[in-house]
Amino acid sequence: MKHRFGTAAGVAVLGISSLLVAGAPADAQARAARSLYVYEHDDYKGRSAHLTANDSNFVNNYWSGTGASINDNISSFKNQGDQRAVMYSDANYTGAAYSALAHSSDSDLTHNSHNPANFDNVASSVRFVI
Repeated sequence: MKHRFGTAAGVAVLGISSLLVAGAPADAQARAARSLYVYEHDDYKGRSAHLTANDSNFVNNYWSGTGASINDNISSFKNQGDQRAVMYSDANYTGAAYSALAHSSDSDLTHNSHNPANFDNVASSVRFVI
């Protein structure tokens, strides 16, 4: 009887472990689907930051390795993810919206034809959508 219980418990632990391991690649895939690099200056220059999740307010997001906020300071981007990234001019996904298609980039947010005409130094939040 003890042997059967031990085997059943081992199978249960193995099953739970498999679920935990199976969840890891899905989480990694979600991060890969959301991959927006933003830059302080035109032509992908200056400081940068990597965004991988919806963020309703950029006030507490900083350029890599600094204490300087990215809020209202983005001038170019590279969307290397599989999802569209919609940047908004105001916090909480409000205001003018700039839609960055999956696997796209914009070296100068000042001049745009299909988005707001000038989105330079305006972005305050981002939402990733399919």
